[in-house]
Amino acid sequence: MNQTLIAITEEINIYIKNAEEDFQHDYSKITEMSIQYISRRLEEVKQNFEISPEITPDTEIFYFKHIKCHLLALIQYYSLIQKIELDKPPVKKKAVKKYYLKTLFKLKKKLTHNKFFYNYFKSNSSQFDDHFFRRTDRDLFIPTGDYLLEIDKNKNTPTVHIFVQMEAYEMLRHYLKKKIKKLGTKEISTPKSNKLLKWTTSKIDLIESIYALHAAGVFNNGKADLKDIAEYFQQIFDIDLGQYNRVFYDIRSRKNNKTKFVDSLKDALSKRIKDTDNELFP
Repeated sequence: MNQTLIAITEEINIYIKNAEEDFQHDYSKITEMSIQYISRRLEEVKQNFEISPEITPDTEIFYFKHIKCHLLALIQYYSLIQKIELDKPPVKKKAVKKYYLKTLFKLKKKLTHNKFFYNYFKSNSSQFDDHFFRRTDRDLFIPTGDYLLEIDKNKNTPTVHIFVQMEAYEMLRHYLKKKIKKLGTKEISTPKSNKLLKWTTSKIDLIESIYALHAAGVFNNGKADLKDIAEYFQQIFDIDLGQYNRVFYDIRSRKNNKTKFVDSLKDALSKRIKDTDNELFP
């Protein structure tokens, strides 16, 4: 089941990266395509899960907590981005920054209102997973504002919709902070060249590299925060790593090689050294 999540995440990242490259800053088109693609993947996963002959409690929890929640959160995240960008004021730097700040403030209030579930999600806790991510023996009708939310006992758990919202809001919080920071600071100077460097392998590989560099303490004598390193790499490569701490959880959960990309770098360098042993100027 975990391998399914890693594979789907990788495929979604590649699809969205290609969409961003094809349509540049057309957020409406990018978000629309992303929502449609993720929705198709979610439908496939749901069908496969529902026809599984034997589903253990651990499998059920993992599916609802890490797969269904994550895919639904991505759909909600891109829907929210689409709305925010469409409602954005005319392109005046000061007005746009104020708009993003106001949106971020409202978002933080919503997260504070649900701080128990938000903290449970952020800390990747598991002590209540049996209650939160296992299906009940009857349908539920949960009041949410002016309407009732129906929880189908066969297809959902009591809190999936809450954790979907928490994850979507958390991704949106990082998106808004990045936008605000970009408007409030000067761009990092890049080498004067006709071609800028682009990260062309997967985002997961870059995240693995960032965690490795942070663990090795190679920046600021080991005092640099992981967040600062991640944001720096996102800016210089013009890439959105999204919720990289969740991706790191996927990396930790790999059954075979947990440091796949870092090991591939070591192998590549070893081969380069071996190939150039007899060269005077490698």
